[in-house]
Amino acid sequence: MVLNVLAALAGVWIPEAHAAGPSLWLAPTISSGTCTFRTTEIAAADSFEESSSTNFLNLKEAGSIAFRQARIGCVAGLFSANAGNGSAGDHVLLQVLLDGAPCAPLTGGYIFANSGEDTSSHTVAFFCGAKIPAGNHTVQVRYASGLGGKSSFFQRTLEITHQ
Repeated sequence: MVLNVLAALAGVWIPEAHAAGPSLWLAPTISSGTCTFRTTEIAAADSFEESSSTNFLNLKEAGSIAFRQARIGCVAGLFSANAGNGSAGDHVLLQVLLDGAPCAPLTGGYIFANSGEDTSSHTVAFFCGAKIPAGNHTVQVRYASGLGGKSSFFQRTLEITHQ
């Protein structure tokens, strides 16, 4: 399957994770690339998870996928969830890491959901790079509360496509 990917860091492997806590992040110039994907991995859960932490926490169930990449190539995916923040004016921040390195555009504190008790459905696509080496890798979804209100997740699906 050939997929045209729009990504901020097309073809660039980021060797270090974003160490700073949650913050609003402005995406750099968008570039495009073409990737061929051979494998899709999916994890799904309907369990409830919540936190008021303003530090990023690993999303537990269906929040990570470990996989083996057969050859150098692209890694990208989708994350969908029913999410919200119970405090007025607050939001849920999201970050996706490949082996500890942030995937675009979710590098520093992507606003995934705004305030609201209804935990409405949200989806985001992410791109981890075009030249990811062959071998074992892990994609991890992390979340935080923007201002300290209760961020919550209910139903969620993580999908990873790779070589």
